Amino acid sequence: MIKQIEGQVRELKKKLAETQKQRNLLRLQPCQGDLEIQQKDEDINHFDKNIDSLSQQIRELERKRREMMSDAIKNNGYESPFS
Repeated sequence: MIKQIEGQVRELKKKLAETQKQRNLLRLQPCQGDLEIQQKDEDINHFDKNIDSLSQQIRELERKRREMMSDAIKNNGYESPFS
């Protein structure tokens, strides 16, 4: 299960990086009029919402992975050599 979560996190991070790249490319494109500026702002806002959503999903999966690893360590009676 932990490997599945790690795979999902990797895929989401790739998707996040691609979305950020697309947003930055869009941001750098010139606009010629108010209509284009308005459309560009809407598109950038859409990318921002996607970026926020992907970041939230990544945080949740990483938290879930940490909890699962913590539970696994507790269940196995693991003792840290540093304590």
